[in-house]
Order: sequence, then C-alpha cells, then structure tokens
Amino acid sequence: LLSLSSLFSCPEVPNNGVKMKMRFPLAVRLCFLLVIAVAQANKPNIVFILADDLGYNELGFNNATRGLITPNLDKMAQQGIILKNYYVQPICSPTRSALMTGRYTIRLGTHANVIYWDTPWGVALDEVFIPENLRDAGYTHRAMYGKSHLGMFNEAYLPTRRGFTEYEGYLQGCGSHYTHISSCCTAGSPDHDQDYVCPKPRGKDFRGYDWFKNETADPSARTVNSAYLIRDAAVDFLTRMETQSDPFFLYLPFQNIHAPYTCDAKYRNMYSGSSITEDEKTMFGYITELDDAVGQIFEKLQASSKYNNTVIIFSSDNGAPPAGPEVDHQQGENPGWISRNYPFRGHKAQIWEGGTRVAGFVHSPLLPKSLQGSVSEQLFHVTDWLPTIAGLAGAPLTHNKPLDGHDMWKALTTNASSPRTEMLYNINPLCHAGQAEAPKAALRMGDWKMLVWCFNVSGIDGATHTGPVAAPPGTKGADPAFTKGPVLYNLAVDPSERNNLAAQHPDIVQTMVARLSQLANEMVQPMQWEPPYQGPSYFCANCSLHPGGTGPLVPWTPWIHSLPPAFQKKH
Repeated sequence: LLSLSSLFSCPEVPNNGVKMKMRFPLAVRLCFLLVIAVAQANKPNIVFILADDLGYNELGFNNATRGLITPNLDKMAQQGIILKNYYVQPICSPTRSALMTGRYTIRLGTHANVIYWDTPWGVALDEVFIPENLRDAGYTHRAMYGKSHLGMFNEAYLPTRRGFTEYEGYLQGCGSHYTHISSCCTAGSPDHDQDYVCPKPRGKDFRGYDWFKNETADPSARTVNSAYLIRDAAVDFLTRMETQSDPFFLYLPFQNIHAPYTCDAKYRNMYSGSSITEDEKTMFGYITELDDAVGQIFEKLQASSKYNNTVIIFSSDNGAPPAGPEVDHQQGENPGWISRNYPFRGHKAQIWEGGTRVAGFVHSPLLPKSLQGSVSEQLFHVTDWLPTIAGLAGAPLTHNKPLDGHDMWKALTTNASSPRTEMLYNINPLCHAGQAEAPKAALRMGDWKMLVWCFNVSGIDGATHTGPVAAPPGTKGADPAFTKGPVLYNLAVDPSERNNLAAQHPDIVQTMVARLSQLANEMVQPMQWEPPYQGPSYFCANCSLHPGGTGPLVPWTPWIHSLPPAFQKKH
C-alpha cells in the first residue's frame, strides 16, 4: 500500500503575515480534502469468510485426492497465500471472540465453553471489536451476514451495537439451515430439510426462531437455506458498494458445515457416481454448497471496480468434529486421527492439532505478484487478524486492551521475520468441566508443542496453586502418557503428534511450564452456564437464565434489558 506522501504534496502556505496566510485558503482546503479522499481510497476493502466446523482435510487445495468439489475456494487459495501453520481455538465462541478482539480467550472468559442459549453473558463491552476499529479508520460500511454467537442476553451485545452497520443472520450456536430454529440436533434428511423442525428435547426446550435482520426477527427467511441468505445479502451489499467511495468491511460467518448435516440435493447429487459413503456424499455436498456460495460472492466482487483494492481472508472456526464412522474413518485412539482433520490428531473441542490447525488463506490483488500462488509456513493465530487488518486500514488501536495478536502483513508479504514466536492454544482451568476438553492446556514455542492434561490456576475452581495436573491412572479416553505429566512434540518433524519427547527434553518442558504458568496467572474466570456464570464478582451473577420453552417459532431475543452504568458500552 502506497503512502500518501508518495502520491502528491499539498501547497505550502507562506508564513509571512496574516494576509499571506490567507492567500491560498481554498487551495489548501481542497488539497486537504483530496488528501483525505486519497487516504480513504487507498484503504483496502476487507472481506472475511469464516466457515463453521470445517476440517483441515476438507478442501481441495489441502488435499486433492479426496474428490471434494471446491473449485472456487481452491482457486482463491491457489492465487493467494495459503496459510499452512494457521491456528484457531478448538470451539466456536472462543474463536469468534479471539478473532474480534485480537486477544487470547483466557483474557475474555471464553476459554472453557461456548456461550449457551440461555446464559446471561457476552464478551465484555469494554473489549473493542474489529468493526469498531475500522469505524474509527473511516470504514463507513461494515456488514455482517451469518453466525454471531458472542452473546445476546442484552441489546448492547448484538452485532449492530458492536460496530456493524448492518447485520443479517443468527445469534445462537446451531440450528436448522432452512427453518432457522435454534437447536443442535441431527438432520431430518440428507437433502430435504426445508420444513424440518428438531424435536422437542428432554428437559429445557431451547428451540426458538433465530434469523434476524439487524435487531428484528425476519420470518421471511423460513425455508430458505442459510448459505443462500448469506450469499444474497453479500451480493446485494457488494452491488451497493460499487457506488460508494469509502472502504468497506464484509464479514461472512457461514453456517456450513456445522451440524445438522444436510444440503440442497443438487450438491449431494454431484457425488452420486463417487465411491465414497452415503454420509460422505452429504458432507461433501454440504462443503460444495459453501464453495458455490463463496464462488458467487467472489464472482460479484471480481466483476466490480472494488476487487483490485480488496483483501479476502478465509478461515475455519475450529477443526472438524467426529461425524460418524462412515465419515470419520478413524485411526487409533486417545484420541485418534479422523479423515476430516487428517493428518492431524484429534478434533473439535480438543487442543490437539486436529482441533485447532485449520485451512486458511489470504487472497488479494494487493499481494506482491511473486507471492500470489504461494504457501506461508509462518506461525499464524486467529488473534493476529485484528492487528493485521487494523494495520492495513490505518485503524487506531487507542481503545483496545493489550493485544495478544501481531500485525502479520509484513511477515506474509516480505522476507521479514515473523513477530510471532509462540502461541497459546488454550488453558481451561476446569479439570472436570467445560466444553474445551482434556488435555486442557497447551503452548507452542517455535516448533515445540507441550500439552498438559489439566492446569490448575490459583483461585479458580478451588485450586490453591498454579501448575500442571497429570491425568489420574485409568482416565477414560486419555493418552496414557498424560499420567506422567506434560507431553511434548516437535511439530516440525511430527505434526501428527505421535512421538512424545518429554522424557528426552525435560529442560524444554520446564521452560514451557513456566511460561504457561505465567499466562495462567493472567487469566480471568472462565464463563460457565450456571450462576454465578463468571464468578461471584460478575456483574450479572444474579441474572436469570432465559426461561426457554416459548416454542420453536418464537424468536429468542435479549431478556436482560438494563446494565449497571459501569458495564455499559463506553466506545
């Protein structure tokens, strides 16, 4: 990106008296207006595409041998920079919160769980989100279409109150792609779910209508595939942007390919002659459905005048979960290796590589020509996107809390060394609770990765000291190595995490445990689903859960309508 001074300079006003200072007032004003216009014109548009539960091994550009039909994402990746050492958090809300804030989940409270339907909690309002930074940099148009999942118990936590100028999508973690009723259940059909409603669960009924335009439920979306809704909203947005001079931010967190596993029949039928299993045909069709929607958005962007000044980022939010034996083809145990994340070990909810190392790329005509079509081995974490995007946009970070992410643009596009030398996978201090499964803590330093079965943090969950906890002998589902303490892998030669080297390198283990302890002592209480939610000092510790049981067609909307002044949005 060019600097303004390299484009032109404004006329100087002679400093020899008031009359001389007034000689060029119009020229000076016009020049400074032109400076502002040029500055805005040179700020790149940002498009961020986030897939849901997409495994590392589920796109053609990472493995062309599986028969996946993903021509659009493959083309975009192969014409950009593919990120081969790219990490996110092991589950949904944690990744989305780290993305939006540029901070580790241990500082946010999302290090143990996703945000549940009825929990009165959201990412703290004093955390600054990417669109708020971009607003301060002159990005007038900041749209989000798709999944939020960062809190909705109070209106202040909705996307349109956190920097987005327009929003269409759903607020909860999962639901029907067609009827948009929030519930995590299996699909009614592999390719005919247009009218399917998940059955009422035992216990509390969390079902409710979950598709909104800005802050109002949109019943017209019923029976329409969420991929099509997101696609059409994005295409409409790009059409409107063609006449705008200001840069824009477009965030597209798709529902594909989160369960329930179903897709339009035309995508499943594309695999009808394949030798893959019937369940894989559904899964692969679901992935192709995503690819086609992204392809149509990309086609619209390429045809516009905005494309040459746009940076497109693609990411999954975590590794793929197990989806049944006909899809997983699992090898080994404790945990094993499933096809969806191969060659990496583990899956969603775990901090093995399979749960956290995902497909990602950057595509842009602004990339140096020599790097278009390249692969980056730079260590890259989801927290790096906020400072990287802010750097591209010239966005001030004045109001942000200290970041864990780094501006990676220079490291990606030049021979500069990466500012990232270590990465925290996670620390979940709840040894016997939380969706973030055991092993509960892991750290990477260079090529070394250390995992710990659990990690006590003084003052949290009854712990009186901070440090690693070994797995009790006979722990179900545990790699026996964890009964002896931390495990250690050299990812440069063992990315599949098969050869534990802890006994051979006790000095490295000691160094990494010390660093993990330092980070652990900086954490906040993890959010949980029952009162007091985030400890007795949490401002909403006595707030009620959403009552639920309102029926599948009734929208779930904020139910806590006032916040203490100290916790209201300041910026």
